[in-house]
Amino acid sequence: MSQLIAKWRLPHIGPLQVGIILLTLITAFMHLYLGIQMGSMAGGPPPGGPPPGGGSPPGGGASLMSLLPLPLPILFDLNFVGYMVLVIALYLPALQRFQHITRWLLIAYTGVTILLWYLISGSHPDMIEYVNKSVEVVLVVLLLIEAWRSRVQARLG
Repeated sequence: MSQLIAKWRLPHIGPLQVGIILLTLITAFMHLYLGIQMGSMAGGPPPGGPPPGGGSPPGGGASLMSLLPLPLPILFDLNFVGYMVLVIALYLPALQRFQHITRWLLIAYTGVTILLWYLISGSHPDMIEYVNKSVEVVLVVLLLIEAWRSRVQARLG
């Protein structure tokens, strides 16, 4: 019985882990909000899409938008799901042996999100997007600190 309890023991959750969880939840819910907001405004041009009156946006954003496999609101919703799954998997006791891999997946996922935001938004970002990208950059920094600490602790044994 004690082995079963030891298997389900929660990993150490300190201030660093709380920060990672909170920042991940913030960016996840910001993406959900944007997905809902854009979905309710269906019919209007997407961010980075053609400006009113025709023409194409600076930086070729319209051609990139046409390459997206799904509509942008659905991608925002899926981004929410991705962040939630990764942060839960990161600290779920049953998946603790995969924590190193999950952490790097969350770092890569966040990096791709930032890169795609830059490519899609073109020159039309707004304050919510700047706040969200700041949250994501700090999230990556905290994840890198956690990875470094984990590596140091493994060496010390």
